[in-house]
Amino acid sequence: MKYKLKFNLLPNEAWYGADINYGYKLPVTENSRTKTDTRYIDSYNQATPLWVSNKGRYIWSNAGYMVKWNKGTAVCYSEKSEIRLYDGYKNLRGAYLAASKAHFPFDGKLPDEMMFRTPQYCTWIHLATNQNEDEIIDFAKGILDSGMAAGELIIDDGWQTDFGEGEFHPDKFKNPKRMIDELHQMGFKVILWICPFVAPTVKDYSFMIENRMLVRNCFGKTAYRTWWNGKHPVLDLSNPKSVEWFKATADRLMNEYGVDGFKQDAGDAYFYKDSDRTFRPGTDANEQSYLWAETAREYEFNELRACFKGGGWGVTQRLADKTHSWDRNGLNTLIPNALLQGLSGYPYSCPDMIGGGEISSFKRKNGDTFSIDKTENEFDTELLIRWCQCSALMPMMQYSFAIWKMENDTAREVCISCAELHQKYADTIISLAQNASKTGEPIIRSLEYQYPNQGYEKVNDMFMLGESILVSPVLKKGDRQKTLCLPNGKWRYVPNKKVYIGGEIITVDAPLDVLPIFEKTAD
Repeated sequence: MKYKLKFNLLPNEAWYGADINYGYKLPVTENSRTKTDTRYIDSYNQATPLWVSNKGRYIWSNAGYMVKWNKGTAVCYSEKSEIRLYDGYKNLRGAYLAASKAHFPFDGKLPDEMMFRTPQYCTWIHLATNQNEDEIIDFAKGILDSGMAAGELIIDDGWQTDFGEGEFHPDKFKNPKRMIDELHQMGFKVILWICPFVAPTVKDYSFMIENRMLVRNCFGKTAYRTWWNGKHPVLDLSNPKSVEWFKATADRLMNEYGVDGFKQDAGDAYFYKDSDRTFRPGTDANEQSYLWAETAREYEFNELRACFKGGGWGVTQRLADKTHSWDRNGLNTLIPNALLQGLSGYPYSCPDMIGGGEISSFKRKNGDTFSIDKTENEFDTELLIRWCQCSALMPMMQYSFAIWKMENDTAREVCISCAELHQKYADTIISLAQNASKTGEPIIRSLEYQYPNQGYEKVNDMFMLGESILVSPVLKKGDRQKTLCLPNGKWRYVPNKKVYIGGEIITVDAPLDVLPIFEKTAD
């Protein structure tokens, strides 16, 4: 390897970083024996070439690198860029803020306020790829009829004639402009799903080939890359004409139909190869992911799932699709992965769709999507409730499974009340988001970040909203209590107003309709 860095871990040192998708596996400690690698991002979420330590240290490189953690020793390798260890910042917060200031200073921008203030609604789980005008309008009316507030409405994959065409499918959308106008009249903002893949049938395909706007493989041929929708060519965003074409398509959708913004999916580094022949020679896979993410900065209503080294941007970063599960890439990953987003420069976090965004979790073996009106026994209503509660005080929350249609009165009412709770704390969340845009300070923070050296370095089942609100969701099926150790100070348990003294382990009641929230009070 061209570049190498070796160092020893300090006693009780804990490290966090690299790949958001694996935040639930952290921290790495002096007892860990594992390998992490950001040279070529092959997961489904954001990543950054940063590791931060609770002992006030951090590692940074301008490119991805591999780290071998072996029982107290770390060895970092890279072929592309120098790797440096920085020290002297006292604790986790100090190390992160120093890294942010030096390597990804925040741009002072943030997504539109509505994305924080009211819930978001995505049509994916409800309609899958059967996006159509009539059912989208019914979806929106159902939200309002339940008493929930209008917000951002995301029309997911399946709306266009083919990938990259940017035209509504005429068999599904008789009058898309009228549909969007009606949604606007209801109070919604309308977001469209888009991706960097381009079907060979699109009208601009020959123009794109002639102008080298699509990635070519190592043999110089147009590269067809396999993804969840088949096999297609993909934009080469190192070519300014590709970026111009993408922006022109997006602008036309906004100007012609009134679209408000975009959910930019795909764009993962693993859809590219370092050996690709790109318009700008030497553009590697990670940089293509970076360039795709950079285009989202144009829009106030935006959402990314995949991104490399985009810390400090005013862009919503969604957690990767989760399964409808308590402990298999499901509810168990929301808090640790979202906390890692905050330590990587991505504070405007959306914790995936409530109940899980992985569509296969909502399909029967014959491929049919669950009918919410008839098959409530086929999904876990308790999981939906706890998922809503876990999301309620995160920066954003997003519904897709139509909880407002559930026949289970308790589940429906609790899930709707979580939206109301989010709106109750919206001013606090927006204030923290505004602060993040200037300082880089995360909106939600680990207890180790906010209360260093109190033994919280491995705690990942609760989080701080700012400095004084502690949220400790129930994350295990069947639990009706939550046991935790509060930080030093006095804390009021919001559900019953009881005041606790920090520093001791306590157990509080948390029936299905209760989210454990503590607010710090004056000593």
